[in-house]
Order: sequence, then structure tokens, then C-alpha cells
Amino acid sequence: MRDVAAKGAGSGAVLSLERLVALAGQVGPAPVAGLSHGRVAGLSGPRRGEGGDLYDLRPFIDGDDPRLVDPAASARSGRPQLRRRHEEVERSLLLVVDFRAPMFWGTRGRFRSVAAAEAAVLEGWACVLAGGRVGLAILRDDGIDRLPARPREAAMLEIAGVLARTHAATMGAHPEEVAPLSDGLIEIAARVPSGAAVLLATGMDTPGEDFADIATDLMRRNRFEILLVQDAVETAPPPGRFTARIGDILSRGCFGASPTAAVLSERGIAARIVRAEADEVLPA
Repeated sequence: MRDVAAKGAGSGAVLSLERLVALAGQVGPAPVAGLSHGRVAGLSGPRRGEGGDLYDLRPFIDGDDPRLVDPAASARSGRPQLRRRHEEVERSLLLVVDFRAPMFWGTRGRFRSVAAAEAAVLEGWACVLAGGRVGLAILRDDGIDRLPARPREAAMLEIAGVLARTHAATMGAHPEEVAPLSDGLIEIAARVPSGAAVLLATGMDTPGEDFADIATDLMRRNRFEILLVQDAVETAPPPGRFTARIGDILSRGCFGASPTAAVLSERGIAARIVRAEADEVLPA
């Protein structure tokens, strides 16, 4: 597998830093701050509060909070004026990318690990270019790598670099045991700030028996969505029977379409399918 990685950035097995940076060009101009765009880290819209942007300026009437009277505007108009502002609401998005051993394969186009990273990075670029903050957690079989949430393009450049280096270092690893996805999710849920959005890019291999319960608990205080990465054999399995080696045993069987998306939907867990063989694009 390391020989495959050595072929260069043109290989679907390689996570290219240049490609991750270039994905920023697919996001387009930054949307208007404070408006909802239907994304996992989107805002519900501008709200009144004590932020920096003016909401309205009007004459004071009985029942208004006198602490909101604007002295300068009142002096200019000759009567008390009330100034109100938008609440400062900042988007914060945590990208969680699954680099456990089962992600490092693919039959067409990209490895599932590459597709997961590219899909997550595209969402990260959309968030920072809209004025939000983005952090990173990489799930490996032997632990979790983290970057704190930060704003602006520099944060995404660092995230892209860490993802590319970690992918290259992790490829070809053969752990004795695959860590359940639930182990990483429960650790992330314990540390992510309330209100931050969490986006998990994974193939949902070895989720763990309590994954759905942990995800449900997380959704009570955070926006949570899964980018469900699937290879072509999972979305459109080939007909016929095949021989496969599982451990030391040769078995014959046929491929079937993955039921994972339907299972997540039944549990009320939001998921979008990312096709590993297709180029990454923003959802409509």
C-alpha cells in the first residue's frame, strides 16, 4: 500500500495537500454573515442582542429598557433614542475525520479515507469563508489528533496540512484491533463546546454497539451530521458471487447494498452520502 502512495498526488490513494487547498475555490464568495444557508454549521439568522451590528434605532417608549438609550443619538434628536444591536453569533465547526484502518481502501476513484478528508475540508472552507471557526479531530486506531477551532483561511491551511501528513503516515498501518467509532465519538462529545457543530466523515465501519446512543446524546446540545463515505461496491454492488479472504478463511458470497444510511435515518441521525468515486462538490 505504501507503494501505491508513492505514485503521487494523481493516485486516488493519496490525500493531496494541493487538492485540499484548491477545494476553497469551490466554495465561492463568502455568504452574508448571520444568515442561514442550510449547512451543518449554519446560523438560524440575525438575532437581537448586544453585538456589534446595528439592529435598529428608534424613539424610546414606555416599557423599553432604559439601559439601551443611546446618549449621542438622544442628544442629536432632542428626545431619548433606543439603540439595539444584533447578537454576536459565531459559527464553530468541528471536523471529525475517520482515519482508522478500514477507511484505507477503494475500488474506483478515491480511497474512502481520501473522500472523507476532502468532503470534510470542503465543509471547513465554507465555514471559515463565511466568518466561522473550524477545528479538527482525526480518529486513528491508536488515538485522536486535535486542532482547536480557529477562524480565517490560516486555520484551514493548517487543517489541510495535518490531514495530508497524517494520512500519509497512517496508510499501511495494520493494527491488531480496530477501535470502535463510538470510542472516539464519546471522547469528542465530552470535550466539544455546547452549540458547536460536529461533522463526522466516516464509512461507519465498526461503529460500536453504543454509537447511536452517543450520537443521540450529542445531538441534544450540538448540531451533528455524518458524511457517510461509501465506495462504489456499497452503493451499486456488482452482481455474482465472489471469493474473499477474511483473516485466514476464504469465503464465497455476493455483495449487497449498504444499509447504513437507512439505519442512521431510522435513529434520527442526519447523514449525507459521499461517493468515493465521485468528485467532491458542495450540496445544493
